[in-house]
Amino acid sequence: MTDSNSEAPGRDGWVVAAGCLGSACFFVALIAYNFVDIDLWHQMALIRESLTAGHLLRADVYAYTPTTRPWVDHEWGAGAVAYFVSTWLGDRGILLIKFSLALGTFLLCRQAARVWDADTRLFALCSPLAIFLMYLGYFSAVRAQTYTFFFTALLVFTWRKMEKGHRQWAILWLAFFPLWVNLHAGFVVGVGLTALYCMEKSVRREPFQLMLVLCSGMLLETSLTPYGWSYVSYLRRALSMSRPYSAEWGGMWHMGFPWTFCFLAAVTLTVYSAIAAGLRHTPGLLPLAATAVEAALHRKHLPLFAVVWLCCTPVYLQRTGLGEFSRGFVQKRRGFVVAAWTALACASLVAAIRQKPWHLSVPQPLYPVGAVKYLAEQHCQGKLMVPFRLGAYVSWRLYPAIQVSLDSRYEEVFEDEVVTAVFDFYEGRPGWQRALLDFPPDFVLVPHDALADRRLSEAGWSRRYRDREFDIFTSPRNPLPPVDWSAFSFTDSFP
Repeated sequence: MTDSNSEAPGRDGWVVAAGCLGSACFFVALIAYNFVDIDLWHQMALIRESLTAGHLLRADVYAYTPTTRPWVDHEWGAGAVAYFVSTWLGDRGILLIKFSLALGTFLLCRQAARVWDADTRLFALCSPLAIFLMYLGYFSAVRAQTYTFFFTALLVFTWRKMEKGHRQWAILWLAFFPLWVNLHAGFVVGVGLTALYCMEKSVRREPFQLMLVLCSGMLLETSLTPYGWSYVSYLRRALSMSRPYSAEWGGMWHMGFPWTFCFLAAVTLTVYSAIAAGLRHTPGLLPLAATAVEAALHRKHLPLFAVVWLCCTPVYLQRTGLGEFSRGFVQKRRGFVVAAWTALACASLVAAIRQKPWHLSVPQPLYPVGAVKYLAEQHCQGKLMVPFRLGAYVSWRLYPAIQVSLDSRYEEVFEDEVVTAVFDFYEGRPGWQRALLDFPPDFVLVPHDALADRRLSEAGWSRRYRDREFDIFTSPRNPLPPVDWSAFSFTDSFP
């Protein structure tokens, strides 16, 4: 294959630079609004309490409901990074991680496509579509799965480097892979994609032995965590469990027309390119197809699909008639294309600045800021029933005085019966009182839109706190002074 980058000297270099700059600015504009991710609180709380205890906690301390043992936190490394960075740099440190991972992943996709001999002009043209599908993974600050996106792009880059004879990249990859293992359980994706790539190369009758060695080394390194082989037991449960209460694990078809259309457009472009270019010229097609299926089934994996798609599809596209037409258009209309990319960059920067990307917010109603403030001022101690999305924030602010019923670690820590009982309670399903009877709390935090808000009053619980979004109820044996803060709005600071 001709190195298409050599076809674009001089003025085409400006096209490529403008395209990549415009795409990067578009990415920044999409992720410019920053709020703290719900999981960041429990990740940092684990490190805080582990430092106090002198060892990494293996049993939950935040919940008053039954929990599983041992507690294996697959994001403990991400929590350690967030905790120490925020301790040293405050909220700006968290934002630095977020934008560095986002732009770093985009640049790695570009390098991966280049090392696979993709025309960088086509890469630039494909970038906005991939970025739109990718940005949901960076919507909050900062999700542990963003490490998985970064390492996935690096893995695709490593595959091609190894195939070009740079075998030292296998050693470098295996040296870095334990970092991924300890940052996020998404490392399983890396093992799976590498295994699929081995299978693809075997079917193509291409040498695959070195890739098989790489995959085997990755499997062996999965035990290099503080949890040892008990991590495998956790993975067995986490990978097989259903998650009916988490919308992001549902199919992407309910996300709305823009995402569905763009996903189908990306898949259609790949299918067209594979047919037009021929399967022999579509390296990485099997791993890419696997990420497409995962994205269709679980919207959480849509950014992962976008990462692999951006690494691979420009490679396929350049051998098609559409690819030739696109490159011809760019060559003939260089001035227009550079102006269009520049306009996108400028508009994106203006949009990003308006969203204050340097600011990290902890807003209510996403978090019960006012309710936590009230409990802290009353020096409350005891058991607080909370919806799972709010528990980690409460623990970060109020532990050890307050223990919670549930939080977003439910796949790591909580028994299925606890999760079901708490969700039944807040959604007012039949048997909704079971959570109160089986796991009796001292206080109950209730969003106004939950059916439990009305039913608690009917069941004899007393409303002691109220604001625009949340109520706090207490049992008759645990009175608190009544407060109505509905006239106020609340925001918190990080950390």
